[in-house]
Amino acid sequence: MTNYSFAVWMVLSGGLLLLFVYAAVINLRRQRLPRIELGEVVSALLPVDLQAFAEAISPSQKAVSRNEQRQRMRIALDCLRRMSHNADLLQRLGYGQLYSQNALVASQAQELIDAGVHVRFYAFLGLVALTVKRVTGLSTVPLAKVAEAQKMMSSGLIPAYESLRAKAQEMTTLRDTAFREALTQAL
Repeated sequence: MTNYSFAVWMVLSGGLLLLFVYAAVINLRRQRLPRIELGEVVSALLPVDLQAFAEAISPSQKAVSRNEQRQRMRIALDCLRRMSHNADLLQRLGYGQLYSQNALVASQAQELIDAGVHVRFYAFLGLVALTVKRVTGLSTVPLAKVAEAQKMMSSGLIPAYESLRAKAQEMTTLRDTAFREALTQAL
């Protein structure tokens, strides 16, 4: 029994150490990223089809063939990566506007950053859950935690991404309507 608890503590400690190293690497990488301007964002955003994503992660729709299951997983992983990428870009935009002289712009920037955190967190959990499902080969018999993560993605990630879209639109209220429409289409 003591060997088992020792192994559990070692795994947890190693996991925490890896998490801290990951956070440090991300922080160093983020410091080297160039500042992004509002006009540059639209061309860098990747479109996300939320309807296709919702269908791909829907637990009620069981895929008939293994090929169809792989296709659904591929769609879900691609959408998660795109959402995370877009949230990262919009967060960088928010960080650039955070200390603006205009209090409204600074407030909107903070809201955009916060919305991006939610999207990136849910996307990260979704990527981990789908990767575990793919690596373990349990595409027909999902793990309980993977199923919970899929429910969380459908109930949390899609509204969080919609909120991120809304915050990005609010950030562009001082810009022209054509730009706002282009941003909305790009998201």
